[in-house]
Amino acid sequence: MQQYSKLNSNFPNQFQRESLQLVNKIIDLTSSAFYLIDADMKHLGVALYNLEPDIDKEYQQKFWRLDPLNPRKFSRTDKTVVTIDSQVSSTLLKQSTYYQDFMKPHDHRYVADMFFRFEGEIIAVLSMLRHESMRAFNDKELTLLRNIQPFLEYTLNCVYLPKRISERQSIQDRYMLTNRELDVLELVVAGASNKVIANELALGLPTVKTHLWHIFQKTESISRTELLSKIFKFIQS
Repeated sequence: MQQYSKLNSNFPNQFQRESLQLVNKIIDLTSSAFYLIDADMKHLGVALYNLEPDIDKEYQQKFWRLDPLNPRKFSRTDKTVVTIDSQVSSTLLKQSTYYQDFMKPHDHRYVADMFFRFEGEIIAVLSMLRHESMRAFNDKELTLLRNIQPFLEYTLNCVYLPKRISERQSIQDRYMLTNRELDVLELVVAGASNKVIANELALGLPTVKTHLWHIFQKTESISRTELLSKIFKFIQS
């Protein structure tokens, strides 16, 4: 039985879920996820297939830096579909902390990620997973995935991206946020801790706290929960 879920119920992820339906029809998968990166005010509004939201949360909080397919490693390449086995040998993978502490407990073995770009920057990833009992992704399947990638990327850029950019600008204008405050707010919406925000933006913790204080003042919020509620209500209005 197909089981789709989304990490944030406020996120309009119809395109993401339809994309997951497509890839699950053309190749055999045990689970998959489609998530947007960085400049999305509803970042991590992930569409999931046969994955629990807690798994995605665990990945984002603890393991994404260890992922051999971390999209940052491919930001300056033109690769569109990459398998984990093309980046690290099976022996080294199974010895790694990433495999032992994250992949193995969730019965993930074979992974292929499809990258989507806008003006050369990766803006989204469709991650496809298989259990150990299944075979690795073969050349025919990878060719098929690479052939559909341009269509999905074009649709993402034409249909979704303008809305995302508009939302970012609208929120900035509504609350008079600086560019850096908006960067911090995006990561707060993504569920990042102050420490993660500091690492992501190359800022000191005191600076992050100062930006957050300004954001709370400008949005008239007293907590992250209230802040997120206001942001999502504004986007939906």
